[in-house]
Amino acid sequence: MDHKLVLVYILFLRLEYIRCANITQVETLYTNLFQKYNRKLFPLINHNDTVNVSCTVGIVSMNNFDELSGEIELTMLFYMQWVDERLTWTPSESGGKSTLLVPPEDVWRPQLYLLQSFDRIQDISNESMMVRLSSSGLVIWNPGSVLKIVCSVDVTYFPFDTQTCDVTVSGWAYTADEVMYYTTSSTVFQDYFSSNSQWTLESASVINYTDIIPSFPPSINIALKLKRRSDFFVVYIIFPMVFLGSINNLVFVMPASSGERTSVAITTYLSFIVFMQMINDTVPESSAPMAYIYYYILFLLVYSSAILFLCIVSLRIQDKEDPVPSAVKKVVFLLRFLCFKRKKKSIVMPERKFSNVSIQAEVKNNNFNENMENYKEADSPTVTWKIVGKTFDKYCFTALFITFLVMTTQTFTKLYTNQGF
Repeated sequence: MDHKLVLVYILFLRLEYIRCANITQVETLYTNLFQKYNRKLFPLINHNDTVNVSCTVGIVSMNNFDELSGEIELTMLFYMQWVDERLTWTPSESGGKSTLLVPPEDVWRPQLYLLQSFDRIQDISNESMMVRLSSSGLVIWNPGSVLKIVCSVDVTYFPFDTQTCDVTVSGWAYTADEVMYYTTSSTVFQDYFSSNSQWTLESASVINYTDIIPSFPPSINIALKLKRRSDFFVVYIIFPMVFLGSINNLVFVMPASSGERTSVAITTYLSFIVFMQMINDTVPESSAPMAYIYYYILFLLVYSSAILFLCIVSLRIQDKEDPVPSAVKKVVFLLRFLCFKRKKKSIVMPERKFSNVSIQAEVKNNNFNENMENYKEADSPTVTWKIVGKTFDKYCFTALFITFLVMTTQTFTKLYTNQGF
């Protein structure tokens, strides 16, 4: 019973502090606040002071990025706060109401314009986003907007390129003495960010331009670093080009009698033209800088042209019927025996009669140069144009494959690490 009396006594004493704001009190509060309020004037009593606007930037999504036109579409949020000295009240006189939601057109709001707008100077204000007033004069406004900006695209290292896009929002009409924007965080708020299928957001930083250039209008710069998702281009373009380049060199292994060498070389050459067109549809047409992958495709075209030319030369060599000159014979001996370490049976030896003693002496002699000096010109091994053509094919295959391997490895290593050539 005593506990109940104590509870009733406490409720009776504190009843005067328990208030509930009704509609009449809120309407009266709203009327009193905006009866003589002029939203066109700065929210200051002393207009020699500066309006300090804090701003936190958030990114929601990256909707589209057209590298050909340089247009990028972003959905961003701006969390802004400032103090309006004319909008203060005592909560106890208004039924304990300490905050109030009002339409944005009823209060003074800072003007923010997007400087890198794609088609026009875009106002990022969102008229549908309500403004929250606090009894202390604190104003909280969180507008959001879909920004279409122009971003300078650098596709030098396509498809492993990284793009840096600047988003500058500025109160162009103000001076630094009238309105000052300052950031509460050097990073962009990403809690609501949804990933993009073509690009990843590596980093996003915010700086205050006025701290760097005092004479510049109050502005905030957002630097976004985007990295392309390269998996699709690696599977769709790079791997097929490398495989075609490898297959192209195999025409020197094909028998010359098959008659398909030149057709395979021409087909591969035309395939590289198709891949160039595919890349051209994706990469912006720019000469400064130009994507390094174009240089690689140019190398493949020259490489394929050289293979086609050398195939024709090889076919011409193997179709000859004239006697092989002695100088060509010596070169073939040198290339086949000393470099490839071929057995001597790969060249047709003429029939000669030797005594058992002389045959044993020649078998024991392993120095090929001395054997060549012992043979007379008339008794030298028979070298046909077909053997000359095969030797030519082997050296062309080796030289071109090494060139292709070195160029491919160097090119894609530089592209992947974003290093210059």
